[in-house]
This record gives sequence, C-alpha cells and structure tokens, in this order.
Amino acid sequence: MNILTINHQSCQRCGVCVATCPVSVISLDAENFPYMKEEDEKRCVLCGHCEAVCSKQALKHHLLPQTEIVQQDKLQEINAENLSAYFRNRRSIRVFLPKSVDKSVLEKIFEVVSYSPTGVNLQKNKWIMICDHYFIRQLSNAVINWMKTMIEQKAELAQYLNFQKLINAFEQGNDIICRSAMNLVIGYTDALHTSGAIDSIIATSQLELLLPSFKLGGCWAGYLMIGLRYSPEIKKMLGLDESHAVHSAMMIGYPKYRYYKTPYRKKAQVNWI
Repeated sequence: MNILTINHQSCQRCGVCVATCPVSVISLDAENFPYMKEEDEKRCVLCGHCEAVCSKQALKHHLLPQTEIVQQDKLQEINAENLSAYFRNRRSIRVFLPKSVDKSVLEKIFEVVSYSPTGVNLQKNKWIMICDHYFIRQLSNAVINWMKTMIEQKAELAQYLNFQKLINAFEQGNDIICRSAMNLVIGYTDALHTSGAIDSIIATSQLELLLPSFKLGGCWAGYLMIGLRYSPEIKKMLGLDESHAVHSAMMIGYPKYRYYKTPYRKKAQVNWI
C-alpha cells in the first residue's frame, strides 16, 4: 500500500503538497492528483509537510500519527512587534532562587522543544536532565579539578581562558561553573551524527527562549561544555563515552532578580548583496 492516501473528493489538485515537499518525493499524476512513487517512499523524511499544508485535509500519510489542527486565531496573537520585543529582552540568568523546577514543568518544556528543526528531520537530539543539586555541585568540582590539571600541564587553553582566576573564584565560594543552579540540562547526540552539533544547539536555543513563558530563566554553562569536550572523566560522570558528543549545557532555574531595561547590543553586521 502506498504510504499516501488521497481523498479525491476533497483534493483541490492545487499541487501545494508537491511544492512544499523538501525532498521532492511527491508528484502529480495525469489528473493532477498527488501521489508518491513506490521507489521514492524510502526517501521520505517523515516531516509531515504534505499533510500539514493541505487546507482541505485531503492527504493522509500512513507512517505519521494524526496531529492537531493549527488554531490560526491563537497564532495571530503573536506579531512582529511583541515577538521582537521578547527577543530583545532575552537575558542570561546567572542568579537563581534555591528552588528546584518540578519534573512536570520540565516535561512540558521538552515536549515543546522536541518540535525544534533537525537536519533531514532525523530528530536525534538526546538530553540529560539533572535535578540533583548535589550532583550539579559535583560536576562543578570536577571541572575545577580538570582546570587545575590543565594548569599543571601548562596547556594553552588554561592560559587563554585564565583558569587560575576561575579556580580562585570557585574556591572563594563563587560557583562560576554552574552558578549554584538547581537544574541543569545537557544536550548531546551520537558522535557519528554529522549534523548533531547544529541540531542540538538549535534545540537548546529554543529551549532557552521558551523558559520565561514558564517563569524560568537559563544560561549556557560554557565552562562545563568545555570540560565535557576535553575531559573523558567528566563525560563519564554523565554516563557518556566516546560514542557520544556533548553539544550544549544549560543552567535552568527560577530567576532571583528581575530586569527592567533592554540589554545593549551592537548593530548587526550585515553584508547586503
């Protein structure tokens, strides 16, 4: 059976499903009805564009579950003005309340983040959600210990990023690794996944932008990401090995403070052609 079923009575033969198919596996027959050749079925990336773009719901893809109809009236609440303001006022949150985020809230966030785009719709992003504050502290300690080793080995990275200054701050009670966050999310993929880094970073970026709608804030844990990249021991703490590639780490929590002004940013550098 063909993986596409067309309701010929509802189909307007407009060809929109053909035009929007990202891998061009849908064609029009002699009567301008869409169909998929058997030899092209294996090339289908299961993106669901063909079903979603049909205003008459005349097309059914049998390898995809049924999804909700878009409520256009709700989407119209988002406009260029308010969405632009939201993006401009995004801030990295580095000071959190000592309150852990409930698992049910995090599950809702990941449910939305799973819709972020991935290369060829492979959807191979994986996550580690850490809710144990003690374990997060252990990760911070592990990164600091790794930094000390890098200094002993006189590694260029240690000097370039001034590891000694970071170590001094940490030993004085300032956790510059994980900022005493109560929750931490790690994004990774299989190491052999060629578009893993891009897919994971896009998803993590969307996750960060989503957080304020749940009254949360986030900040990229850059030093932890570096430690996970260079230290197999730190990676092992997360149950990962050389077959995995870590692409992102983000601190998540309830912001302790509120910001009242838009952050300054330099003007975008754009070459117009």
